[in-house]
Amino acid sequence: MKRLSIVVLTAVMIVCIGFGTASAANSIKQGSAGINVDVDDSFVVSAKYFVMKDLAVLAGFGLGVKGADADGTDVGIAGGARKYLTTDDFAPFVGGFLAYATTEDGDRKDLSLMGEFGAEYFLHKQFSIEGSVGFGYTEQKTKTGGSTTVVGGVPVTTGGGTFKETNVGTERFGFSLNFYFL
Repeated sequence: MKRLSIVVLTAVMIVCIGFGTASAANSIKQGSAGINVDVDDSFVVSAKYFVMKDLAVLAGFGLGVKGADADGTDVGIAGGARKYLTTDDFAPFVGGFLAYATTEDGDRKDLSLMGEFGAEYFLHKQFSIEGSVGFGYTEQKTKTGGSTTVVGGVPVTTGGGTFKETNVGTERFGFSLNFYFL
């Protein structure tokens, strides 16, 4: 997956550089919309809409269906807002988001409430690369399977339950690609 991400990023950069840096003036303005795809292992694709020239709302959804020996369905949703400190070709931002994901047929559930900071760099009017760091609260609940033994002809399951882990701190390092519609 990482190799594919590097190949896609390299291809986008080559295409954008081919358009020339003179056309790199970005398209951030009120009413602009775009999509954001994480280059890391996230399966959530986000949409971005600028309610003001320097303020965007974000919404994301992802769905993954596994087959063969890895049966299960991954579902994720996210929402947030982002304030751009400048809207130049190099556009730093601060923001926050709430994300929920359930994976492996409901065996694992993640809830995150994060603040973020980062920057977006426009390679072309419609294309940008973005890096961000998220910090905040993450809660992960995982159902653990028990073992079943037969006692006196009756199956008895023991050891099952839910494992809960919470983290506070730097939880997310993101790298993503953005495409803006004209």
